[in-house]
Amino acid sequence: MSRERPGEMRIGEVLREAREREGLDLREVEQRTKIRLKYLRALEAEDWVELPSSAYAKGFLRTYAQLVGLDAEALVDEFRRQVEGASGEAGYPLGDQVLERRRRAGRRPRGHRVAILAAIAALVVIVAAAAIGLTGSDDEPGRGDRGGGHAGADKRGDQGKDRGKRGEGESSNSNRATTLALTIRDSVEVCLLGGGANPLIAQVLAPGTEESYTRRKFELRFPSGFDSDQFRLELGGHERLLPKAKGAVAYSIRAPKRVTELPERPGEECP
Repeated sequence: MSRERPGEMRIGEVLREAREREGLDLREVEQRTKIRLKYLRALEAEDWVELPSSAYAKGFLRTYAQLVGLDAEALVDEFRRQVEGASGEAGYPLGDQVLERRRRAGRRPRGHRVAILAAIAALVVIVAAAAIGLTGSDDEPGRGDRGGGHAGADKRGDQGKDRGKRGEGESSNSNRATTLALTIRDSVEVCLLGGGANPLIAQVLAPGTEESYTRRKFELRFPSGFDSDQFRLELGGHERLLPKAKGAVAYSIRAPKRVTELPERPGEECP
């Protein structure tokens, strides 16, 4: 539970009063936001320890605030000041970046653009090297005539090496990173892991949210399940429909577009 200070905004009270002004009960809020009832009660009671994590708390606050017409960013900032500031927490940079991207009207993260530019630059170098190798054997006129059969054999050998290089390049392309993009149409709880210690996404995403990440592999979890019309998933710029599943479900995604349903059902908390 939070400790009230004189003159301090009561986050839970603000949420409850706004909900009552809208004529909503908690069950209706649960249906419209996809946030579980026990978490909604925890928000209004400011019982932060009942929430899975600080990142989840900020996501829930933002979604709830948008539903009842409050300033979502102001409420999340107040949570940072009262709860994270008071407890000295500073371990949620990914959650903060997610919120910052939304402030910028869905702009793609800079890291995404840098990764694409780096990949393009690497591809240009590979293509240029292959082109130099192919044209180098034809620079000296008449060389094939003087060398007879040996020159022809050398040329064929060089071409074979070039084909081998191109084959290696094609093989490496299959191991390159892929870009996963989510466009949210209706509120849905998402946990997205990208191979690092911290989750990329760990909260309920509100309608209109756009998220994009580039990695070699992902684990995409839906702790509360999902409907196909709640979001649009793109892999490498192409829409991908996930296999239908009931209840909590998780998928392994590997570059370029391989999607596999995981046998383990995800828990409520995002690691």
